[in-house]
Amino acid sequence: MGARRRASRSTDLTLAPQWREWIADNLARGVDRRAVSDVLVSRGVPRREVDARIAEIESSAALVVARRAIRRIKQLDLVLEVGRRADALGSSPAEVERVAGVDAETFFERYYVVNRPVVITDLTRGWPALRRWKPSYFVKRFGDVDVEVAIGREADPDYDMHTKQLSRTMTMREAVERIVAAGESNDLYLVANNRNIDRDALAALYRDIRLPKDILDVTKLRGGAALWLGPKGTVTPLHHDTSNILFSQIHGRKRFLLAPPRDVALLDGARGVYAGFDPEKPDAKRFPAAAKVAFRSVELAPGDALFIPVGWWHHVRALDLSISLAFVCFRRPNAFTWYRPGDVR
Repeated sequence: MGARRRASRSTDLTLAPQWREWIADNLARGVDRRAVSDVLVSRGVPRREVDARIAEIESSAALVVARRAIRRIKQLDLVLEVGRRADALGSSPAEVERVAGVDAETFFERYYVVNRPVVITDLTRGWPALRRWKPSYFVKRFGDVDVEVAIGREADPDYDMHTKQLSRTMTMREAVERIVAAGESNDLYLVANNRNIDRDALAALYRDIRLPKDILDVTKLRGGAALWLGPKGTVTPLHHDTSNILFSQIHGRKRFLLAPPRDVALLDGARGVYAGFDPEKPDAKRFPAAAKVAFRSVELAPGDALFIPVGWWHHVRALDLSISLAFVCFRRPNAFTWYRPGDVR
């Protein structure tokens, strides 16, 4: 990145206050120190003098504060952009609404477009999956199918970020037997990033569901759907996604803790889309502002479908052995890959 403010040519062997201000301004905005140094050297300032002053400014508390402020401004710009057409920055409901009988027009206008979560209690009504999808069914119907399973999660504090490294291939029979035997555990889990639902041998699962074709584009299921299967006690840590999601609970119960994008305190300590804050074990000393966030608690039972708008923080815990199916293949634009305020530096 080039220096943002033009440095006037100088033959001084020491840096005047305005030069130091120029350095601080560029460093605070994230300009590479080498680029700053090169510009000054090209204007006649000795490299040794430039590097000494840059090191001095970089170690100052004022620069640390300035960088933090600029980082937050950049993050807020992204939050404003994702919520510019929504109530995400305004008065979000204190509780997530539960509704039935929602048609596509109402869903898109009342929830999708305005970035508002909702539980639809009858969207999956009539799905054969609600009575069929039990551990025994997956063993009997798909027992010999190879699937990927994330294993060893409890030994890795960043288990969800390391799904690829932790994943192992085994038959569905072995996976389900291990899940049932685990009782309550966060150690093994078939998660979205395992992409198991995209396997041709599991395509028959779609015969057990009746998708709302006026809400979802059924021609984009490959890469647009995700299967979750795991024991009681599995946890997906607090994070946000870069797309809208329709999360359908098929077997067992799950509890979601949700917070809107406007709760920017959750960006403190964030890495990528993952928060540093754990709402189940709030560390008020390390995250004093995040500890004050009022999370919306939502429990999903079989048959419930939760719409999670893009950018909304959510933490998920399985309260029982659980099977879930999630969708991102909406009939409206759903690509927000640019929304990653946790990556802003």
